[in-house]
Amino acid sequence: MSERTPERHGRLPDEPEQDDPADMASRLREHLASFLPREAFPTKFVFVDTLPTLPNGKVDRAALGRLGAAEAAVVEPVQLPEAGDDATTDDLDFLVRFFTAELSRAHIDPDEDLTRLGAGSLILVKACAAWTERTGRHVDGARLRGNPTIRNIVACSSPVARDADNADVVVDTHRFEVPLDHDDPAGPSITVFAQTVVRRENAARHLPYLLFLQGGPGGQCPDPRNVIPTWLDAALDRYQVVLLDQRGCGRSSPVTAGSIAGLTAAAALERLRCFRADAIVRDAEFLRERILRIPSWTLLGESYGGSIALTYLSHFPDRIDRAFISSGLIGPVSTADDVLRDTLVMSKKKNAEYHERYPDDGEIIDRIVDHLRDHEVLLPTGDRLSPERLRMLGLKFGFDGGMEAVHDLIQTAWDGDDLTEAFVKAVAATDMSSAPLFYLQEYIYGMPGCATRWAADRLYADEPVFGDHARPFHFYGEVAFPWMFRQLGGLRPFAEVADELARYTGWTSLYDLPQLARNTVPVYAVAAMDDLYVPATQQFRTAQQIGSCWLFFSADYNHAGLMNDRQGLARLFEFGSEPRTRRT
Repeated sequence: MSERTPERHGRLPDEPEQDDPADMASRLREHLASFLPREAFPTKFVFVDTLPTLPNGKVDRAALGRLGAAEAAVVEPVQLPEAGDDATTDDLDFLVRFFTAELSRAHIDPDEDLTRLGAGSLILVKACAAWTERTGRHVDGARLRGNPTIRNIVACSSPVARDADNADVVVDTHRFEVPLDHDDPAGPSITVFAQTVVRRENAARHLPYLLFLQGGPGGQCPDPRNVIPTWLDAALDRYQVVLLDQRGCGRSSPVTAGSIAGLTAAAALERLRCFRADAIVRDAEFLRERILRIPSWTLLGESYGGSIALTYLSHFPDRIDRAFISSGLIGPVSTADDVLRDTLVMSKKKNAEYHERYPDDGEIIDRIVDHLRDHEVLLPTGDRLSPERLRMLGLKFGFDGGMEAVHDLIQTAWDGDDLTEAFVKAVAATDMSSAPLFYLQEYIYGMPGCATRWAADRLYADEPVFGDHARPFHFYGEVAFPWMFRQLGGLRPFAEVADELARYTGWTSLYDLPQLARNTVPVYAVAAMDDLYVPATQQFRTAQQIGSCWLFFSADYNHAGLMNDRQGLARLFEFGSEPRTRRT
């Protein structure tokens, strides 16, 4: 890692004697060229005396975007090499093939706006991960969002820059075939993707294995060749870590509109019921037993991954050394109604906190809602931006900095009488329909003989604060409603099967309650008191049903906050490494 000396990076070049924009731009260009990569070089320079600000003192980004014609001196754009100069034709073809498959299109031009074609944020993340895996080049996501095209993926990529920790990991990739239905091994198969990661300095030490079970459903594990998140950095001190992209997600065979195309709703249901926690556990067992050939491992479950860990403990307890769970000790005793009733209470609390913290936002939000009712505002995908879609911004409220992010967005929503492009794109980014399992998630609570019956839709319909004309305006948390399968283009192919799943009663049990009650595998779980997504009340109920379970509550964390606290996670690992008397 090179050192950024003050001489090289800390000063702007000396100002010219005259306030000549062209001269200043020339000096800036010369200075920036000494250390910025081609992909990060600015295309034009705009000079202003002061930056426009909002009443709260923050930069007014909407006004900033309008600078230029009237007040600013703009220098001719810098001429950069054509995007893709470092890419081969095969590389571009690889991305074209990727997006045509993901978006079910016959052809895509490298310069087409991918979001307008239906590529949500998760598809773009998946594409960038596949690109990094193929080329060893990292994509600057912030720059890609401004121009989401295939050609710009290439232009925004550069050799992966690793810090000291990241440079010293050894990564092995595993792709393996498993039955779609493990009870029908002769039937169709799917591909599952996994990576094992170890610090290079520990490669010869034969450290124990830890299987990471990601949140979701519908999430994807990080690529350790690109970035090492806080939790992984802590885990690598003690373990060889296994990153498993759960079936239907990430780089494993995904659940997409194409995967159910041509199927009746009943047939699509039969396929989708093979993507629950019991099947994920059997995939993990295949990986452990047949590929890694290890006798057992430790589990680390985040959010939904905690539910999968409890399924694992129910069916294969002798293959688990211990289990750590962050904001996810839930499942065996909680129905969809139980969970969503408690998250509804927390959602109202979070909304009250938001409006108390930012009282001036209410009037702006009301104006936005009235505008959306009276005008057709289209998202980049072509879907209409409705008041219901606006409520989806509340998904951010359960994470660190989420309320601040929504507030900043609301403050920059207007450009005169129109909503800003930046605001519309930010709302569009809440669309996770490229991971349909996320919106089908009530099925993870399906129990034998018990239909979920669109639990959130029933519970929220009885809450006046979420009414169409209720004030102050309330945002949703993590919920799925039938209207989403009408309004979100990426979900429309799943509308019929979503209704079938909501009516389905033939679920198998994911958990063995007697086995969990007599469990002797140590379980160490941390719950956030004000968790918006996995209620602390339900985690406490679950802990009471599991033997050898320690549950710690934190008033400092938001959902899964432990995963961003290296010291906290290290302490939990240390606590779990010490022998303890069985707890019942």
